[in-house]
Amino acid sequence: MYKLLLRPVVTTFLVAKRYEEARPWFFRRDRIDLAIFNSNTFGRKFDEYYERFMKDEPLAKVPKIFLCREKEDEWQKRLNSLSRSVVIMRPFKPNDFLALVRRISEKSR
Repeated sequence: MYKLLLRPVVTTFLVAKRYEEARPWFFRRDRIDLAIFNSNTFGRKFDEYYERFMKDEPLAKVPKIFLCREKEDEWQKRLNSLSRSVVIMRPFKPNDFLALVRRISEKSR
């Protein structure tokens, strides 16, 4: 769904179900304009992933959007504290999401 929604805004896309699959991309020399993480990516290992987000230096430089469920208040607070991070709560309005992606993309250019 996100790929379809973001098609007018984003040109290149990497889709990964787990952070381990996406992690090598952050260590390449290619520029990454934005990373979008769905809280489903964390599964039951939020603390473990949060620690990785804190330690992975290349990821700290990339603007990040975290999509969280309303019941994930603790996650929201901690993720908002990460460098260059924004949390958006699901469900969200597609136009609000696209506006956020555009705003972040324009700042990173």
